[in-house]
Amino acid sequence: MVSFICQTHHFMDALKSLRAIYKNRKLMSFTQTCEITLIDGHVKLAIPGAVFGFNCTTKGTAKATLPFSDLYSIVDHHGMDVMRVEFYDDALKFGLVEVRAKTCFFADDKILRTIILPNNHTTLDLLLLRNENYTEEELAFNNLLSPLQAAERNMYYYIRRSASFLKQYGVSPKEIKKLVSEKLDVKLTLDETEPQYLYSSSKEENLE
Repeated sequence: MVSFICQTHHFMDALKSLRAIYKNRKLMSFTQTCEITLIDGHVKLAIPGAVFGFNCTTKGTAKATLPFSDLYSIVDHHGMDVMRVEFYDDALKFGLVEVRAKTCFFADDKILRTIILPNNHTTLDLLLLRNENYTEEELAFNNLLSPLQAAERNMYYYIRRSASFLKQYGVSPKEIKKLVSEKLDVKLTLDETEPQYLYSSSKEENLE
């Protein structure tokens, strides 16, 4: 069984450090998901904009996500000095309290990387993720694959649309893509001539 045992106050201190990033926000207004990464002798906690961790006794390697407000409340109300956290398929158990969570297990420490974005990240922030060569699995686990693909489709829509206005001047979609890629320092790997990267309408896709 994948698990870790820690001093409860170490866990709480890390959560308080994460919460301090949003100083004036009440706990129940937190909509962020917290990612828990368990590796050999260490637990890492991450929310958009911040990562904190602590050392502890571990068994196995895994990653899980659940709402930050739920995690904070569970640890805050844990009445013992020591906490044992167990990882199951689609669940985490904190002492006697079991909650649903997205979990992923690994045979070794080659674990999916944590992806940190600003809390109010932009479309450009999403596009720049391609520069980091994250795998599709890493993006999907962090719930970023669909938003990134939407951002890419938006970019390619605008590339094609811009080229259509400049066609009479001999400007091609490929040239527009090269300009955008160099100007914004983003990796654009899709084929800008393929029709599947166009929308059925001219409206920008909702990236929220």
